Amino acid sequence: MASYDRSIEQVHEAYRRLTHEQLILFLKVRSLPTSGSDSELASRLAQFDIHTYHFPSKDGQSGRETPEEGHDASKPRARVPDLPVEVLAEIMDHVGDWELAKAVGVPTSLPQPIPWTRANACDHAILTGYIPLIRAADPATNRPTKVSAVLAVRFSYVNVLEYLFTYHRSVFLSMYSDDLLPVTASLHGRTAVLSWWKHTRTHHPDVIPMPKPESIADAVDGASRNGQVASLDWWIDSGFPFEYTEAALESASAKNRIAVLDWWKEKSLSPRYRLQLKIGRVMDMASTAGHVEALEWWASSQLEPKYDRQALYHASCHGKVEVLQWWLGSGLQMIFDQEALTGASRHNRPEVLEWWDKSGLPIQYRMCDIEEALEDAIGGGEQAREWWRRKGVDFNANDKEWSKLQYLN
Repeated sequence: MASYDRSIEQVHEAYRRLTHEQLILFLKVRSLPTSGSDSELASRLAQFDIHTYHFPSKDGQSGRETPEEGHDASKPRARVPDLPVEVLAEIMDHVGDWELAKAVGVPTSLPQPIPWTRANACDHAILTGYIPLIRAADPATNRPTKVSAVLAVRFSYVNVLEYLFTYHRSVFLSMYSDDLLPVTASLHGRTAVLSWWKHTRTHHPDVIPMPKPESIADAVDGASRNGQVASLDWWIDSGFPFEYTEAALESASAKNRIAVLDWWKEKSLSPRYRLQLKIGRVMDMASTAGHVEALEWWASSQLEPKYDRQALYHASCHGKVEVLQWWLGSGLQMIFDQEALTGASRHNRPEVLEWWDKSGLPIQYRMCDIEEALEDAIGGGEQAREWWRRKGVDFNANDKEWSKLQYLN
């Protein structure tokens, strides 16, 4: 039974290294429910694999007891075969994570990331998370580089961090200078690493310094950008000053992190926290990225985000017709000028020009501005130029018409 427990822990540890999106992928492959926290998802995968696949123990026997064992040893017992390595390799290639594939020992056709081409033997040992290999690589001589410092945190290798801090302290402090550890852990939602770091700092305050305010802001802003609500929860209850900038909500909006936006609003309304939100240019960021869901969230949030002509300008430049349509039907004031048409022309967006033409909005343009934009257009701007020709614009007009401000429709 002890071997069974070890197997569960090893499999669970492997799944804890995955991101939320990767956990969801593996759950879908196994037709398992995808609701719950990352910890619950990892546990669900581990339990499924332990009860489905064969995990040999040291003596070569099955790593778990079954009801059939001990009753009729002569009767053959059927078991589900291991998932073929080719299938695992295909899944890993689909995930597109070379580090993860190497860490779990699955063959991959993915190219080695450029930072790993400069990695040393100790970096590759840390990739496995296996202490005897790391010890054999001699961190004191082959000092780990930043690539494995980040990886150890990303994969929540608390055992590796503890080993390096205990037996190679100068190496550890060099690896994790400038608050790299808490910032990286926050980006990846590794609250176990954050808790280990805080605990270690509590016992060694003379060795691990207080994080700088700007580092905490980087950690919180980055957690918002990456959708790591668990990291946000950790920081707000950590006892450290809770620092953040406008980038927290701006990047969450740009990435369509609705759960993060909900978290910030909830904490701003909570009597316990009463966070003062730094809203910034959230509508501009969501419009540029084409996230109608985030725009809708802000419009119904009762938080009154500020915006200006940049929202529609950037949506026009980036070809986000669905965003333009959302603004038209939102009931919010639409702020725009002729730069929207100039930007759409410069970025060769005939579909945007068509939308503005059909919108009925009183937008204006100057031929001289459009011609200048088309001359500088991305990819030559032929599609946008052709749209203007079909519109009936004569680029050989006289000087008066050339500089005249006129309505598109």
